[in-house]
Amino acid sequence: MAGSLRKRDRAREYLLGLIESGQVGQAIPSERQLGDLLEISRPTLRMVVDELVRDGWLVREHGRGMFVGSPRISQQITGTQGATYPEAPGAWTSRVLAHATIQAGTVVGNRLRVPPNTPVLRIARQRLVNGEPICLETIHVLQEIVAGFDVQAIEHGSFYAVLEEQYGVIPADAEQIHSAASADATESALLGLALDAPILVLERTTQDQNGRRFEFTRAAYRGDRYQVSTQLSLR
Repeated sequence: MAGSLRKRDRAREYLLGLIESGQVGQAIPSERQLGDLLEISRPTLRMVVDELVRDGWLVREHGRGMFVGSPRISQQITGTQGATYPEAPGAWTSRVLAHATIQAGTVVGNRLRVPPNTPVLRIARQRLVNGEPICLETIHVLQEIVAGFDVQAIEHGSFYAVLEEQYGVIPADAEQIHSAASADATESALLGLALDAPILVLERTTQDQNGRRFEFTRAAYRGDRYQVSTQLSLR
């Protein structure tokens, strides 16, 4: 068993080395070639490859072979950065899908601590990194603080930056909940995923500099392309 684990670890390290030194879409040797090169059994090698495929490091295409996958986009969050944490790597853009002023309703009203009939601006947008769909985001913000909001301004800019620059609203604190879910029909179509594929859901309720809850956002991220990294202080 120990020998098998050592071989598996060695195979994983070798494959990760190929991935890190290669480019996205670059072909890597076949499982047969890798097995001969690393002197490892096909079942053991298959376990390693399956793990790397599942984590997005490798892409397996039937009849074509294996290729270097796109690394996951990693969002770093610490407990002291407030709502304006640093954006993850890559060229982020947005495409506004719909926007309308609606009543908050029970769920959003409870999150914002306002009556259900309170007007809120609802913005649905698709977020892309380097042109690839990564996230579907639904923003609810109190209408009274964003009268005349230009939704096109957030297609190439930060939502929070627009709030601060144009309305004097400064995001100060936020509660964010992360959970796993399955993509529904809309999410799968707009994110390029299979129906019921895993997604990472972030729900955030944000307060401004005066302690007022002004925004509730639900964001659905591709589970195979996005991860959250949290730095903890243990002392």
